[in-house]
Amino acid sequence: MESPPSGAGATARGKEVMVRIIEILGVVSPLAALVLLVVYRRPIPTLSLVLGVIGCVLAALNVLVGFVGKRFVWFGSTDGGGVEGMLDWLGTVAALRLGLLIVAVLLLVIAAFHGRSEPARVLPWVLGAVVPLLIGLVTPLVVGEVEHELLARGIDWLAVMATLLGEAVQFAALGLGVLALAIAVTTGRRSASAPERDSAVLVRDTAQRAWAAYQRYSRDRRRKYGQSQGRSILP
Repeated sequence: MESPPSGAGATARGKEVMVRIIEILGVVSPLAALVLLVVYRRPIPTLSLVLGVIGCVLAALNVLVGFVGKRFVWFGSTDGGGVEGMLDWLGTVAALRLGLLIVAVLLLVIAAFHGRSEPARVLPWVLGAVVPLLIGLVTPLVVGEVEHELLARGIDWLAVMATLLGEAVQFAALGLGVLALAIAVTTGRRSASAPERDSAVLVRDTAQRAWAAYQRYSRDRRRKYGQSQGRSILP
């Protein structure tokens, strides 16, 4: 067996870290949206706050159902249904997730526009949320076609990797869409007890700090890997 080319190990580890970050983003985003609503709860009308919290909880359940559903997909074949049973199980999971997502998005949109004297101000955030939400909905369809093609060619390991990556992208996209809707609910709400920074500014600053921390982490990993490679080739 040929040894991997120099730097292939570092590249593989880098890709694995990136996938993990995408997965974490998908899990954390609905929770971050919920935290945002709690932090800015005072200037938000009660009805908007209640609808927003319920929407975020349903979005988090959507992520949980998707995460658990595919990992227990073999339950669908315990009745002897085989592949057909597994597909039925996946169809049930997909229908449940779609229902949760639709209700969550509707509640968050209503919460964003409720109690606004200038509703046009939040329209860019609502429209901006449409893009990641659509990506999250379309991703399973694209990944399913790719997975089917790879399995037909007998490249099972690549089909599994495509599935895992597709799941990570889907969860991240849906999570970002929900977070954008949470910003739409909270931004521009002012009161004497509200935090000084607008919610959109808070999210932007937090994202910038997280990205800077990731870049430092990547540089440290590359430097440590380079040092370990240099020591390994010494006599």
